[in-house]
Amino acid sequence: MPHVRNHVERSGTGFLWASNFCIGVNLFFAIVREGAKALQYGYEGRITETHHIHKLDAPSGTAAVMARMLEQFGGKKVPITSVREGEVVGTHSLELMSAADRITLTHDATNRRGFADGAVRAAEWIKGKRGFYEFQEVFSELKG
Repeated sequence: MPHVRNHVERSGTGFLWASNFCIGVNLFFAIVREGAKALQYGYEGRITETHHIHKLDAPSGTAAVMARMLEQFGGKKVPITSVREGEVVGTHSLELMSAADRITLTHDATNRRGFADGAVRAAEWIKGKRGFYEFQEVFSELKG
């Protein structure tokens, strides 16, 4: 992505990137970052992402971001299981397991409205701005 960032900076325009524009997913990312600390206490992690049968990429961008966060904040690589079934909009789960317990974190998109709402908020936020931004950095500033 450095080439995109360089192009944006040279062009003098504004650009807001996200693997997922849903506000709920970005709140979920904040929880995943915090949960990554469990990996430093001997927990093992596993990501499962489920989408509709028409989705071609696997793993999803959201699952890939989760895996990067877990490695960055927890210090371990975590496997991703990708499932394609029916018309599932998108479900992402993180399991953190130890010998004593299991923590399960899940975001389940029940429709596509959250993606659209986040994209509209992002477009309103970026208007008039210059530079390269990542949605995770600015989503808390977005107003509904």
